[in-house]
Amino acid sequence: MVIRQGHRLTFYFSLTFFHYIKKSFTQVVSGLLVGSLLLPSCATIISTPKQTVHIVGQPAGSTYYANDKKLKSKPLNNGTAGAVSVRLPRKKKSELLIKHAGYKDYSETLYPTKRNAVAYLNWIPIVGALGQLAVGVSNGDDTNFLGTGLLLGVGGVLIDNSTGASKRLNKEEIRPNMLALPTALAGGQTIQCGLMNVRIKGGDKMGNLIIENDPEEILYFGKSLDIDAEHLKANINSTLKELGYNVPGTEGQSVFSTGSSSRYTLQGEMRDVKYDIYASSKYEALARFETRCNVEITWKLLNQNRQTVLEQKTAGTSVKFVKGGNAAFEDAFENSLYAFLNNPAVAPALAKPATATAALESKPALISIHRNKQPTSATDNGITLAARSVVIMETANGHGSGCIISPDGYIVTNAHVVGDEQQIQVHLSDGLKAQGKVVRVNPEMDLALVKIEVDGLTAFQLPVASLADIGADVFAIGTPADKELGQTVTKGIISGRRKIEGHSFLQTDVSINGGNSGGALVNRSGQLLGIVNAKLIGRGIEGIGFAIPAEQVTDALQLKFTE
Repeated sequence: MVIRQGHRLTFYFSLTFFHYIKKSFTQVVSGLLVGSLLLPSCATIISTPKQTVHIVGQPAGSTYYANDKKLKSKPLNNGTAGAVSVRLPRKKKSELLIKHAGYKDYSETLYPTKRNAVAYLNWIPIVGALGQLAVGVSNGDDTNFLGTGLLLGVGGVLIDNSTGASKRLNKEEIRPNMLALPTALAGGQTIQCGLMNVRIKGGDKMGNLIIENDPEEILYFGKSLDIDAEHLKANINSTLKELGYNVPGTEGQSVFSTGSSSRYTLQGEMRDVKYDIYASSKYEALARFETRCNVEITWKLLNQNRQTVLEQKTAGTSVKFVKGGNAAFEDAFENSLYAFLNNPAVAPALAKPATATAALESKPALISIHRNKQPTSATDNGITLAARSVVIMETANGHGSGCIISPDGYIVTNAHVVGDEQQIQVHLSDGLKAQGKVVRVNPEMDLALVKIEVDGLTAFQLPVASLADIGADVFAIGTPADKELGQTVTKGIISGRRKIEGHSFLQTDVSINGGNSGGALVNRSGQLLGIVNAKLIGRGIEGIGFAIPAEQVTDALQLKFTE
């Protein structure tokens, strides 16, 4: 504590009190009262209404704000680069914000919860006046300094309280952990989040409510924290865009496709969340709250062929000076994402140019498939045989349909049916169930190839040229609405051929409902014309559906048929 020259007299009188204790009490008190004339409102004069707070560990050149007002900072000569001191008011809480280009903002709230020891000097004239009163009355001495002493002491207390100088902030040093923002690459490959799994059930314990350092209550998911996987997925894509990554604006979706057209897909799986709320008092109106959250997420970066380019588990932490809510969790979640994107291997992967190497990557090695020896012939039982080649594709999010294209168990469906899952439950027309493995996906064409280990299946033969004629009768075979409605057949016509976003589609008025996706569009003889893809839905819209031409499947999935 620095004492100004003009105030040393006070402490001289204080020392005199102990050194000359044998002198008359009245004389000593009189000296103290005279000295106190120099010290009205001790804390306000000596400590001032502002307190110095040190900030250590942030990048040099950062900008500081308190309650949205920019602060002046002074360098600290403590050997730590970037360390500074700032002056904050003692009277009220300060919401400190630290900004630096290329780093995530850091915020912390400081509270005036402690007592400034200098403020106790105001009690010297009060104690002295009361002592003079006691001695003066008993000895008949003069008590002229009584009123002055009380006035100075009480006045000092009031002034210090009004200026806030009697308070002290709960922290004198802050060590912010400022995360570096990932550097996005100009012209980098497209990327978007395709899947965010949350492996936590409602009702699981997530942490505690801690009041005055004692756990008072157990917190459960669904009570104080609401986690929605789709919301998190949207947040990831929004964050990627804000950081400058090349994220498709429509997420690769259109009226005919819900697959991703991004070259890279980001997936996340969260299994561990720690969430605690701290309260300084059991009385909510008086309490100061802190919500602390820690998350661990396993991230995967996949290319278009579903190959894992990079996998890493990262942790994210956050502290918010509020009572509960999602703010601390979402901040910790974002910090975990930043930690992954800062992995040195991410940037080189996304920076790969669209050269011949990338072209080879987009067209993987051919998959050899046995051709159906008995193609469907133009007989009366063509639709019946075709229905045997259509299966139900059951996923964690629902179901769709699929078309068997080889007797040894290869099945074609839509990419949006399998989503980001690697294993699919397949229900065959005879009631048999088999585990299917997703072996290839073409998100841009909204096609996927699934393999089941079953032989001797009735299969479609993929055509090499279009068999669809405008106005011809067609039949859609699939599983609309419910799994109990497998191999449902509906009738319509080919309404036209459409070119949408560079891709060819068959337009049809055949009845299509949820669950038909990935099913077959066939002619009267049961020959495969297309893979049912989507339908337009809206007020006044009826009978507008789309199918991917069957002759495009071989090239889109890079298939090679053998006898």
